[in-house]
Amino acid sequence: MKQESELERLEHFVSNLIARYDDLQKVNEGLTQDIYERDGIIEELRENVALLESERTEIGNRVSGMILQIEEWEKSDAGSGGSSGTVGNSEGRTQGNLFSVGPETQGEVEND
Repeated sequence: MKQESELERLEHFVSNLIARYDDLQKVNEGLTQDIYERDGIIEELRENVALLESERTEIGNRVSGMILQIEEWEKSDAGSGGSSGTVGNSEGRTQGNLFSVGPETQGEVEND
């Protein structure tokens, strides 16, 4: 009798262990699936970051090019003695006014 109750307790304990093991296996499968999905999302985000960095670099290069063009324009304008439409700034440099409309430029349209 005592052995039967011990055996029943052992059977109940083993069945509980198996049930808990199965539950943990399901949780593990779900977490593994989550990891694969997140890895995919992370890869997409990395590609997006690389694309945005490339675009930012391109934009930075274009802006630098425009700044260089403006600086060259300022140098050529200052070197040609063009004083009409120029303004002195706090650094002592002369900067031409791109939007000045004087009698000599009134009604003219510039084409790039």
